[in-house]
Amino acid sequence: MTGPAPQDQLRSALRYDSTVPRATVHRAAIAEVFLTDARPVPDQPETYEVAAQLPRAHIMGEQSENHDFLLLVEVLRQGGLFLAHIYEKVGLDEAFIFRDLQIQMLDLSAVRTGNRPARVVCSFAVIPQRKRNGRVQAIDFSGVLTVEGKDALRFSGGLAFFNRKVYDALRVRRRASLAGVLGMLPVHVAADPAAVGRRHAYNVVITQPVVTGPSTLTATVLSDTSHPHLFDHQLDHIPGNLLMEAARQLAAASVSSLHSISAHGLRVTALDVRFQEFAELDLRAEARARVEQFRLDESLGTLVVPVTVDIVQQDSIAASFRLEVAQ
Repeated sequence: MTGPAPQDQLRSALRYDSTVPRATVHRAAIAEVFLTDARPVPDQPETYEVAAQLPRAHIMGEQSENHDFLLLVEVLRQGGLFLAHIYEKVGLDEAFIFRDLQIQMLDLSAVRTGNRPARVVCSFAVIPQRKRNGRVQAIDFSGVLTVEGKDALRFSGGLAFFNRKVYDALRVRRRASLAGVLGMLPVHVAADPAAVGRRHAYNVVITQPVVTGPSTLTATVLSDTSHPHLFDHQLDHIPGNLLMEAARQLAAASVSSLHSISAHGLRVTALDVRFQEFAELDLRAEARARVEQFRLDESLGTLVVPVTVDIVQQDSIAASFRLEVAQ
């Protein structure tokens, strides 16, 4: 009788009985920590497996039949940060920015919720970028995320790290460039949850989209700093996960409006995002979407709709997205 393969032994060794320290993934609430373990892959330099648990119920999940896309992204964000701090020796007091992220869904059935919290394994190949003194200033990463043993998505992305002095200088320079236009924002009315593919009003992060041209819609991004997931801790800018959610909601609303289908059934199957500037909390952020033509995603066996979304402040693009959504 043969024993388990080395890969099976590695995966079985990953633990799910407690979360990693919250500081290692930049979270304030223990309930917002999804990572439970990580370990290097033998004989593969800078390659790791990261374990995480996806909850059955979460404020962003809204008791959906599928694990929320934003929570899958959060697992990747936490994984990259944890590996940088624990294995690449980036200081816990350093700030970070998400430079870019690419995701391609491999199996939509893999992200369906079950009758227990889902066990996730992410394989990470990490490429650190170092200064002359050896300090890691950024990492690039890529890999595959599996849920309960099924390959769910392929991903790649990058994080950059800054000591507090450098980060503060970046923020001062950015704020100074916007002097005279920052200030209190008017109160906006959030979109109808159903129009943006949400069930609960507290998860809506854009205003009702307005048609601004052929296949183009625009909305204002809303930042509720009391939201327990999107603002788990105090921030001096609009976080990347909120911008991702704004892009997703506008994409769903735009496809729904132009093709007369329910926004509720639309799921993100691909994402490519580049973060270019800090998005300021006290400056209007406009999300601008352009919907392209249906195409067949042969790997998933379904029709998808590509949508590009730009987040704009003062005529400058803070983040640019290309998403694909499908029913």
